Amino acid sequence: MIYLRLFAAFAKVGLLGFGGGLAIVRLIFDSVQPFLDMSREAFANIVAISQITPGPLAVNTATYVGYIAAGIGGAACATLGVVLPEFIIMSVVCRMLTQFKDSKLVSGALNGIRPATIGLIGAAAVTLIAPAIAGEGRLGRGLLAKLGVDITQGFAGNIFGLPVDIVSLLMLALTVVLMVRYKKSPFFVLILMGCLGAILGV
Repeated sequence: MIYLRLFAAFAKVGLLGFGGGLAIVRLIFDSVQPFLDMSREAFANIVAISQITPGPLAVNTATYVGYIAAGIGGAACATLGVVLPEFIIMSVVCRMLTQFKDSKLVSGALNGIRPATIGLIGAAAVTLIAPAIAGEGRLGRGLLAKLGVDITQGFAGNIFGLPVDIVSLLMLALTVVLMVRYKKSPFFVLILMGCLGAILGV
């Protein structure tokens, strides 16, 4: 039954999705495939939407995929599946941390988890980099093309067999500068880049 399959698939995400957020993007992507057979570019769009809507990435993605796969009931089952294990685990962990906060074993485990989380985020970057800067759509085809600026062909090089979109690459670099150098709010940066993309993509 589709509802049970959705619940089980996203319960796995909730149970095994250590690190949260972008650290579990790859796990979410793999869990989505049996239901929607989604391309990386389509999945990158879901991640983008999840980043500009309230709530955690895993919950937003579960709700969206569940709804597309089986309507409102599917959305409810997928969302419950991803939330329930997290709620139970965090309830247990919070109690244990207060009791064993001075334990060298607990401290060592947390020190080991931190670099692993960075690695998981790196895996998410590998999953999303191709559709982000080398997807089928090309920014700059619209407004800039009308002005006679030929930047739609991208670089001579490629990534995963696709030509790199120079406009997307520049937007990626600008995002890093705004976040790291100027400490801009993620919400501000997402809205700004969305507006730029809308203008350049018409």
